[in-house]
Amino acid sequence: MLQVLTDPNGFFKKKINEEIEWKNPLIIMSLMVVVGAITTYTTIMSTLQSFMSMDFLEGAGQIIIVIFLIIGSIIGVAFSWLLYTAIFYIISIVFSGEGDFKRSMEFVAYGFIPNIVSSLIAAYYANRVFSNIDFSSITDPQAVQDMMFADPSMKIATILGLIFTLWSANIWIFGVKYARNLSLKNAVITVGIPIGLSVLYTVLTVFILR
Repeated sequence: MLQVLTDPNGFFKKKINEEIEWKNPLIIMSLMVVVGAITTYTTIMSTLQSFMSMDFLEGAGQIIIVIFLIIGSIIGVAFSWLLYTAIFYIISIVFSGEGDFKRSMEFVAYGFIPNIVSSLIAAYYANRVFSNIDFSSITDPQAVQDMMFADPSMKIATILGLIFTLWSANIWIFGVKYARNLSLKNAVITVGIPIGLSVLYTVLTVFILR
């Protein structure tokens, strides 16, 4: 499965001749759920500790938070998986793409592998940013946001996130190419439009409009 990270073209070229299988995609998305819940938990806990007594964050309080985070992570990951697949599928229709939606879902799942690592890195830098902010002395949400974006760690996390996003895009290009029977050029356009807009928005938000 790791071949998809270094040679997505060869991986999907072989995979398209096999039956649709859900084992690996479900493992990938399950890891996304776990990592998403863990990273969100560490971020939320570090923030809550600045606002309320630690007594709430012990015992039942932590269990409640963990349950909600797991449920939220499952919903979020499932929605992202369906959304990315649907967007690529719909855009590929313009290029007369052919192929089952289930096959597209299977192949799109592999593109989330870099996001697993990216989420861990983002959580690390997020904790560094939050640890430098004294939330107890700040009442204006805009001030908190300004301090977060002013922290160099936020920019480093954003740059690394963009690199991993482009890595995912490279996997999706070849996944969509074979899942929807497209030329490489049309696959690049299919994936490039939504991912390009996402990257542009991130760059504008973090680096230009600040």
